[in-house]
Amino acid sequence: MKAIFTSIFAVVAIVCSASASASIIALPADGVVADSVVGDSGWLNEDTFGDAIDFITFEIAEKSMFSANTDALISMGISLYQGMLTNDFAIPFSNSGDFTDLFTNLLYVAGDNPFLPGFGGSISNVMLEAGSYTLAIGGNEGFFDIFTEYAYNLDVMIEEIQEVPEPSAFFLLFFGLAGLLAARKQQG
Repeated sequence: MKAIFTSIFAVVAIVCSASASASIIALPADGVVADSVVGDSGWLNEDTFGDAIDFITFEIAEKSMFSANTDALISMGISLYQGMLTNDFAIPFSNSGDFTDLFTNLLYVAGDNPFLPGFGGSISNVMLEAGSYTLAIGGNEGFFDIFTEYAYNLDVMIEEIQEVPEPSAFFLLFFGLAGLLAARKQQG
């Protein structure tokens, strides 16, 4: 009898944990994600037990400028972290600070203010170095609706920054002095 209950409990735990975890989504090449979250305050409440927060992962090859904007019926909260999230179920998530997914440490880069529910949904002009990143997105309303599914569209723009090489100061000084000497030679 004990073996039957143990087996049933194991099956229920596996099925529930697989269906109740937040999503980890790889950012498509076009930078557009259309998905949904359950509840209007998952990001605000730092809830990783259900499908209240989506995590979008991506990599950047060169120094880039990052911007993200959401379109949804509710206010969405966004946080950007350096590091690639690998586990999303029941992790100690922080919407405004560093956290770990028990395998990787994620460092907070930028995001919405969690002390202003009902506002946010965008991050703009954040300078990122080459590396792996995770974007957390979820409801930021504060009305505690934990059952309704809310669709959202996320538009991410990543523009590589082309570095302009600085001319050497000595190089400019040398040609400036050479020009002055040549002009003086022509006068005298």
